Amino acid sequence: MTRGRNNRPFGRRTLQEMEQLGRGRADSQFNRLRSGFVYRLYRFFPFWIRRLIPFIREDVQDLFRREREAEEESSDSLDAEGTTAVALPPVGSRRDLLYAEYRCAWGDPLGCDLPRQSIEGDPEIKACSRCGFPAILRPKAEIIGHRGRYRVTEFLGSRGLGRLYRGVAVVNGAPVTIKEYLLPKRYFNSQEEKNYKDNFENVAGAVLADGRAQDFRVLSYGDAVGDRHEERCYVITEGTNNLYPTLRTYLQQKGAMDEYQLVHFLNQVLQSLESLHGQKYRLPSSQVQGGLAHGNLSLDSLLILPQEQEFFQFPQFLVYLSDLSLWEHRFYPPPITPKRPTLDQDLRDLGQVSFALLTGTWSLEGERSLNPKLTQTWPEVEPQVQNFVWRLLEIDTPFESAEIARKSLPQLSKSLRVMDLKSVEPEPETVRRRRWWWLWLLLLLLLGSALAWWWLRRPREIATAKEPKPCCVRDVPAIPQGDFRYTGVRDGIWNYAVRQGNLVAFGQTLERELEQSIPQMRLSYEPVASAEDAIAEVRQEQADFAIIPALREVDLQAEVIAYDGLAIFVPFGYEFRADSLPRRLQGQLTLEQVRRLYTGEITNWQALGGPDLPVKLYVPEDKESIRIFEEKVLQDAGAIAAFRQLLPRADNPDGFIAQESQKEVAVLPIFELFRTMLFDFEEQNIGGIGFGAIVQVFGQCSVYPLAIATENEPAVQPLIQQSDRPVNPGTDLCNDKGSYYPHAELFQTGKYPLAYSLAVVYPRDNSRPPVGQKFAELLQTEELQQLLAKTGLIPLETLP
Repeated sequence: MTRGRNNRPFGRRTLQEMEQLGRGRADSQFNRLRSGFVYRLYRFFPFWIRRLIPFIREDVQDLFRREREAEEESSDSLDAEGTTAVALPPVGSRRDLLYAEYRCAWGDPLGCDLPRQSIEGDPEIKACSRCGFPAILRPKAEIIGHRGRYRVTEFLGSRGLGRLYRGVAVVNGAPVTIKEYLLPKRYFNSQEEKNYKDNFENVAGAVLADGRAQDFRVLSYGDAVGDRHEERCYVITEGTNNLYPTLRTYLQQKGAMDEYQLVHFLNQVLQSLESLHGQKYRLPSSQVQGGLAHGNLSLDSLLILPQEQEFFQFPQFLVYLSDLSLWEHRFYPPPITPKRPTLDQDLRDLGQVSFALLTGTWSLEGERSLNPKLTQTWPEVEPQVQNFVWRLLEIDTPFESAEIARKSLPQLSKSLRVMDLKSVEPEPETVRRRRWWWLWLLLLLLLGSALAWWWLRRPREIATAKEPKPCCVRDVPAIPQGDFRYTGVRDGIWNYAVRQGNLVAFGQTLERELEQSIPQMRLSYEPVASAEDAIAEVRQEQADFAIIPALREVDLQAEVIAYDGLAIFVPFGYEFRADSLPRRLQGQLTLEQVRRLYTGEITNWQALGGPDLPVKLYVPEDKESIRIFEEKVLQDAGAIAAFRQLLPRADNPDGFIAQESQKEVAVLPIFELFRTMLFDFEEQNIGGIGFGAIVQVFGQCSVYPLAIATENEPAVQPLIQQSDRPVNPGTDLCNDKGSYYPHAELFQTGKYPLAYSLAVVYPRDNSRPPVGQKFAELLQTEELQQLLAKTGLIPLETLP
């Protein structure tokens, strides 16, 4: 064979790759046949037998593993002769400083292996030969409990604040799990030790108060024993569920969960928490306690049972809650005093666990280094999954209960997913099967093309995915009661909608209607000069919430309640008039043309194909509309500066020196602006242009709202006639009043370029009453959306 420069046979890598491909194909065929055969067998077994198969497999493997380990230990003992080997404590231990009085070589007496070695050297020893910490229980040691007698068969390790053993019930040989808690003498005197044991026996092992045997995967203990002769307490659990791997171990071995596995995990844990939080439990002391908090949720107290995944297309594991704080936290040595567990804390802890599962951080160092508030620390997951975890962590609006959280779980579009399957290559197919395959592929391509065409034609939405809203105010739960203050922008759109008379009914205002609809919330509305001032009042707790056009503020939540938009308008002129601006402009302008007009670049309408009329700029006094105009029309900092330079001195935020051109700009209240623009056109032969809120524009005929075109999109007219045709320069806005109205869909979907959303803005602060959140929920009901629509605001959805 020819050799290359490196003196290796030419083509060797290619031949090796071909060999591996051939071997891989053969393995794939074999695995496919084996999987199909085993899957057919699986269908004949009941579920409880399928659940045992992974354990049977492990037991069979143990038969051979022990022989290999014995050989390895004998060989290792020759290499390590004369040295003492001490196993490191498990990574992620939280017990580094718990027992500092004991000078453990590894800083963790519970996780140190020296007590085990001490027992192996002398079965009767009671403490570690180096630091004096209580030694582990020797094999065959017996524990006398209240419900039976138990024998230790094997020490397994430590978890949380205790050590785990495998054992059996002496009477019938049934398997049990024993967890041992310690009351070391250097921390507890004899009286304290007795008190701790008595209290422990009174709380360990809560059961449902009504006597039902209901399993929601919460591991409760069958027997609790305070050893009267040694500084130890024990809890005994029937079976081996308490020996399942912890989530920390699962993460260390399997890596991070994906979002589908996480949703399956959350559904199980929230169901367990819903049971704990919502039912009454009877303690061994006969005390009945309702709303039991777990208080100790972590990667170490949540146990997971991965099941055979190869033959299922959805997550296959069960999650159990163990080590409730009710008894686990009773063994912290002084001066540590754990906080009283709360139901809210369970949800926050679950949020921390969820973040760790998604990021794969199974060690304490990793958990502490990642901040869930920072977007860059998150893996690529669906936005609704990230938002759900944020709500658990109270970074976003917190859930009121585990039940509400479980009902709010994200519904991922791909609920069934193949996980951990071995790669299987397809078998060679016959020509006939290939023809069917290509036919199905063609049909799928046609279907996919049709869906893609429909999706591209579907208007993009401003709002987030809509959830079903309550019908009426009475359907909204937990409405706060009391006196509350909120704010908005003086002369802004909400100020107009809530206080303008005769909008919702003759002689009635929206403010008065809301007082009657929600009598338990006594709201005081006190507007301020600008949106910035309104936000400042919310942050400084001078107002409970604000209603303003939605802004993006990290520390504030904005709940959209309605839509509005700016209208760009010119004086109304009948179509037959020679100098009619709507007709000469063909009823439309581009955003770029509006920008050039309001920066002083265009001063005569002839430059845009209109009549020979000078341009006069009209600006509403409403600072809210001005801010939105700058944001959506001017956009560029230079254009905004040029626009502000044209404003009269009193309305010039940057304090520019007044210029001669300023006489061409009029800043007026919106309704006076309409009248003045029409008068200047009719009497002074001046062609004006102005802007204002759609809700204030569409009901009058002094001005004509223009269709607005963007760079890549055709012009969009915000008003529509009853014939479903847009308003045009030939529409008689005066005689046809009531026959045209805002085209709601254009605002709801964002297709109208000057649309914006109106929102209730409130703090992301769980320590403050959820007044803003609840008021937003109320305004989103169909009942109050009807009221908002009567003011001219665009509702969130098309109303019946």
